[in-house]
Amino acid sequence: MAGDPEVEKKEKEENEGEDAEQAPQEPEKPPLKLDRSKTLWENIAANPQQQVEHQETNLLVVGSKRGGKSTLIQRFVKRDDSAMPKATAALEYCHGRREDGKKVQTAHFWEVGGGSELHCLMDVAITPENLHSTSIAIVVDLSDPRSLWSTLFSCIDRVNRRLKECCDRMRAKKNTTPDRIVARHKRKIGENHPDIGKMHLNGIPTVIVGTKYDLFADNPHTKVMAKTLRYIAHMNGMHLIWTSSKDEKSMNKYRALMANIVFQNAFPEKYMNLDYSAGPLLVWPGKDSLELIGPPIGLQRPPENFQPTGDAELDRHKQPFDDAFPPKQTQKQEAQAFTNELYDEFAESAIDAMRKQKDEEFRKGEQKKKKSIVDAA
Repeated sequence: MAGDPEVEKKEKEENEGEDAEQAPQEPEKPPLKLDRSKTLWENIAANPQQQVEHQETNLLVVGSKRGGKSTLIQRFVKRDDSAMPKATAALEYCHGRREDGKKVQTAHFWEVGGGSELHCLMDVAITPENLHSTSIAIVVDLSDPRSLWSTLFSCIDRVNRRLKECCDRMRAKKNTTPDRIVARHKRKIGENHPDIGKMHLNGIPTVIVGTKYDLFADNPHTKVMAKTLRYIAHMNGMHLIWTSSKDEKSMNKYRALMANIVFQNAFPEKYMNLDYSAGPLLVWPGKDSLELIGPPIGLQRPPENFQPTGDAELDRHKQPFDDAFPPKQTQKQEAQAFTNELYDEFAESAIDAMRKQKDEEFRKGEQKKKKSIVDAA
């Protein structure tokens, strides 16, 4: 019942319990040995400092424009939603630091703004030097399902292209890291998994984060969305989670998942959910299978203007997805819209007037050139 104090008390206790599960247990530090009969330096020598292990990780966050990327980083790093983050113009960086006994962990967060138009900035965050410690979050806006497919695959394709560039450079130098991270990925899935031979594993821990679940939960095509995203995540060895910044319970699960990916915290298996009808999905790599996902929803004929991917099996899932969520616009149209937005946001009247004048001069020059060609003929 809404507003029931007993229910609210129970939910609060559950959330507090979940937070407690995520909190690392800090080991007790040995007591200092202080001998007043000795000098300061003798006491320092008698209390040698513990050797501290430093560990650095990198998380690249890409995906839907206005999909909540900045909010997800803020809610993980600061656990605070009081201040609304500003829109990311290009590439933004922040970091989080955690000390746990003899280990100091630093996480570097890179966020690419602007949707697919600025994906080239991924090259700053993904390098041969940090490939072994890099993870990726691809954010897709569930409340804008018609743009979801193009956003998701533009991110996956661009990430894979950058990874190939880095791996090719490393293999040219006889570096075995590319092979080792793929082997690590296979171990995480389970080398005896029935689908392991069909999966495309790039070696980088990746999570597909479906945001704004609260605005999508009542969509009549939730089943199509769930089946399609489970298939894509499974075939690429990725995590999948649906969440909402307005639902603290789902945010607790998101934080627990990211703490596992970034800081290698233990992850409570009770959070996993493959059934979209039971709530937001949370799928772990290797815990799903083609058998559990089932065949795609069949159609009598492909949707109008269907654009195949070149992968026949993937197209079987894309067809019902495009039928349920007709694609909104092409990436070229998105890029033009983004360019227009930049002109509006960073307008300079003098420069804009000069550009308009030069565009008009160019147009008249082209017309004059065409007229002279016609007259000569």
